[in-house]
This record gives sequence, C-alpha cells and structure tokens, in this order.
Amino acid sequence: MTVHRLRRFALCLLALLLIPPLIWIGAVLVAPTAWARRQVEEALQARTGRSVRLDRLSARLLGGIRLTNLEIGSPKTSIDPWFRTASLQLDISLLQLLRGKVKPHSLEIDGVNLRVLRRADGTLELADMIQPETKPTTAPGRRDGPDAVAVHIRGGNLTLIDEPSQTRLHMQSVEGEGTYLDGRTIIKNLRGMLNGGPFHFVGEFDRTDGMLGIEGRFQANNVVLDDGMSALRYAVPVLAGAPLNLKGHLDSELFVQGRGSTWEALGRSLVGHGMITINPVDLDGSPLIAELSRIAELSRQGRVASLHSDFVIKDQRITTDHFTLNIGRVPMTLVGWTDFDGRIDYRINLKSLHDRLPDKARRLLGELNVELESLTSLTLRGTVNQMVVQVNGVSVDRGLLRESGLGREDREKLRVLGRQFLDKLVR
Repeated sequence: MTVHRLRRFALCLLALLLIPPLIWIGAVLVAPTAWARRQVEEALQARTGRSVRLDRLSARLLGGIRLTNLEIGSPKTSIDPWFRTASLQLDISLLQLLRGKVKPHSLEIDGVNLRVLRRADGTLELADMIQPETKPTTAPGRRDGPDAVAVHIRGGNLTLIDEPSQTRLHMQSVEGEGTYLDGRTIIKNLRGMLNGGPFHFVGEFDRTDGMLGIEGRFQANNVVLDDGMSALRYAVPVLAGAPLNLKGHLDSELFVQGRGSTWEALGRSLVGHGMITINPVDLDGSPLIAELSRIAELSRQGRVASLHSDFVIKDQRITTDHFTLNIGRVPMTLVGWTDFDGRIDYRINLKSLHDRLPDKARRLLGELNVELESLTSLTLRGTVNQMVVQVNGVSVDRGLLRESGLGREDREKLRVLGRQFLDKLVR
C-alpha cells in the first residue's frame, strides 16, 4: 500500500506540474491570434496616433508573444513608416494579452529600421509622441522596479535626417541595450557602423516632471565623408558653402546635455563639448580653396589637408579657439563660432608667415609700404551655405589689390609674387 500511495502521489504531483505548460500549449494552438493581432494594432494606433500594420502575432511555446513585420506609419501617410521591425518579442502571455493586460518587462527587437526626422520647419516627426510626462517620478535611485522594461536591439538600421542642415546619416548593423522606466529611456550601449567606421553611443532621454531632458555621448572613428554630412559645416567652418562631395576620414567625439519644458526650450539649453579630426580631407571645391585660387595657382596636392578642432556648445553656438587646419606646409589656426541658425564668424591666423617670405618678397613689400601683419589675418563670415573669405574686410580677389591703393604695375608685381608664394607654401 505504501508503494501504491507513493506512486499515486507522484502521478498527481506530475499532473499538477504539467497543467500550466499544457494549458499554455493549448492556448498557443487554439487561441484567436487573429483577433489578438487586431487588438494590438488598434491599441498601438490609439497610443501613437499613427497607422499600424502587423502581419502576424504568435505565441511562443517557451513563453512570450512575437509580433512579425510590425510597421508604424508617419503622421501624414501610412506608406511611409518611421518604424519597421521584422520581429518584436514581448515577455507577456497570450492570456494576458486577451485580458488586455500588456505590461512587458522585456522587449527583443530584431531587424529594426528606425527613422528620426527633423523637418525643414524645425519640428520633429515624433515630437507629439514624446511629450513631457506630468505624473510623479519614481523615487530617487530606483532603476529596476516592476514597471521597468529592458530593451535589446539586434541587426538594426537607424536613419537620422535633419532637413534644415540637409543632413542624412544612415547607421547599419546597430545593436544595443537599454531600459525604459517611468518616462526615462536609458541607452546603456548602442553601437554599429557609420559609413564604414564604428560608432558608440550612451545616453538618456527624460520626460518626467513636465520637462524634456537629454544627455548623451557619441564617438565615431574612421568614418568616410559623404554628401549626407552637411551638418559638419557647423563645426568645421572651412567646409562652409561646400557641396560636401569632399573626400576624407572622420574621427569625432561629442557630449551634449540639456533640459527644458518644450523642444524649443530644450534646444536653447543645450551645452556640451566635442572634438573632431578629419585626416586627410580633400578641400577641392570648398569656397576657401576657390577664393585662394583666385590669387594663386594651387597644386592638386595643395588642396589636400588635415584638420583638428576642439569646441564647446553653449548659448546656441558652437565655439572654438583651437581649430587647426594644416594645408601644405602652413598651419592655420581658426578662432570663432557658428550659431544654431548657421551664421559663422571666424578669424584665421597664418603662423610664421613672415619667416617664410623670400628676401625678394620682403624688399618688394617694403617698397610698396605694405604691412605684412595686415595680410596674415583672414576672416570667414556669412553662413554655412554661403561663406565669404576676407582680408581686412575686403574679399580675397582682385578687389583686395584694387583697394590697396597701389599702382597698376605694383599690383601686378604683388599678384605675381603672391601667386608664386602661395603655390610654394601649399606644395
């Protein structure tokens, strides 16, 4: 009897252990997933205000729900989705979904395509979806409460489009981990490839207490320049006005943070610092080279340069007092700023120019009563789309010599010397 009772007890215990997985398998096999898919679409449409399309919803045997080919459309059309993913897995049960209880603690996203767009009028495509939250925040120090959602991304593509600056960055092979908790999105590690070079990003986006806050650090190495990187002109003034079909390789670091009650206030509050190096860079086609070519025949080699800049972001300006441009054998140091509206104001100093002048040039300049110091300070002014190179307020062209008050024969001598000298410097 004892053996029989033990056997019956073991069978009952086994049956109890098998009931939950059997129920789940039954739910997977017979549950109305088509109805659940429609429920998910309607819920996402109501929450986002966008059109939503979902090919399939399926329950996984090991637990969780998988959404296949999920698309969320843009505000204006359903055929232009800003979010697409091949697979999104949530750690909720089908029974929870049927009861309307959708509170996942983990999201796994595979094959995501995400677009972040700032329109020509300065508005964000997703601004209405990520407004500040006014509900009370979580107690300080809390990070992994019951409402925290861990997010894992694999094999993604991220496209950043900024229409005001005509910038388009396409990042591939994006992977990363992050957490969403009570209005705060914490990106612990986001990595991938940008134009053949690796990039890395960590940061946080906070929508609590009726405010918008961002903080982030971005690093990229050995990125190949292309014509979608027009925003570089804000930090690299010698590219201002250039079509950016320039060739070169970029290394960059950027830290930025800000906080405000609106997106406009957030933009005004931005502060940060960064570093940018481009080596080499072919400046053929840039306005700076075009202006210098008016008074000197620059060799092909003389149009290839390297540059490095450390800059700060404050008061809606990108400011530098340490921008070095090495072109040929003459380093140029730039000091100045670009504001967020695209206006530029920089001064260029040519180092040790006097020591490089040949004796013949010094004698001629002395005879013409030309002060060398007045010719060693250039300015870049205008906008990132249209830059003007000037010396003492006069454009670097034949007008500079006309304004000097020199006679025609003297101006021609000086022009020939200038052409020979600049050509020598940049070879």
